[in-house]
Amino acid sequence: MKKSRADEILENVQKNIECPPATQDISLNLQNRKICVEKANYGPANPELDNDVFWQQKADLFKTTTDQAKTMRCKNCSAFVIKDKMRRCIEKGICEEDMNEAAKIVDLANLGYCELFDFKCAGDRTCDAWITGGPLK
Repeated sequence: MKKSRADEILENVQKNIECPPATQDISLNLQNRKICVEKANYGPANPELDNDVFWQQKADLFKTTTDQAKTMRCKNCSAFVIKDKMRRCIEKGICEEDMNEAAKIVDLANLGYCELFDFKCAGDRTCDAWITGGPLK
């Protein structure tokens, strides 16, 4: 059965996912991430290292222990968006020509989108604006 023109338009609208600009523009993404670093202490720079000073600062801010502070990551923040549509936006912005490779990068970095500061965010990092109850799936 042939699709009506209205059905074709609706299908195209549904396929056309509107992506946040920072997922497609690396310069904008870096600019927004820098704002988060400066205003909300986004980090640590390398989450795989001990980063004792960084985590002590977070513990002091949230009036808790460093062990507790280390559990407060972007990957479990309510502003961390990992919905399928957002993931596709992030992948498209990384490498539209090879979405499989882009998906690997997203997985390795545990990338999501920070709704508070509008940038691609690494799940193992955190910031002073961390909100309990996430991520947004």
